[in-house]
Amino acid sequence: MGFLDQLSKQISQGVDRAKFEAEKFQKTTRLQGEVNEFRRQLDGKLGEMGQRAYELQRAGQISSATLAELAHAVDQLRASLLAKEEELKGAQAEIFVEPPPPVGAAPAQQVPISYDQPAPPPPEAPSQKICGVCNFQMPATAMFCPNCGTRVA
Repeated sequence: MGFLDQLSKQISQGVDRAKFEAEKFQKTTRLQGEVNEFRRQLDGKLGEMGQRAYELQRAGQISSATLAELAHAVDQLRASLLAKEEELKGAQAEIFVEPPPPVGAAPAQQVPISYDQPAPPPPEAPSQKICGVCNFQMPATAMFCPNCGTRVA
């Protein structure tokens, strides 16, 4: 078998493997989505069943020590939730009230604690200089003339 035949076979096998992996990924992703949907539906039905059991227990239509205990815990949680919601509303409604100045007190003076004098500006350096070889005008910070390449001091 020649080199090109082997290469062709390897490429074909690589393509087949990539196709298999892509199909596997697609299949597992689809199945994972279906599993998640069934779990969501199951959780919803269990929630509905729990709500219905709670209502029946509260109405006295079913009695079970376990259900009574769970119903009591639900009632306590609901009461705590309502109290916290009211506390939250109160906290959200709070506004800042500026305290009034003390009666008979003189207004406070605004006196600076320290005074920093501004630093004097640095001495002005020439903003441009001229190349001694070609008379090109360049920035004062240039080390070499951008026109002729001569080193400038």
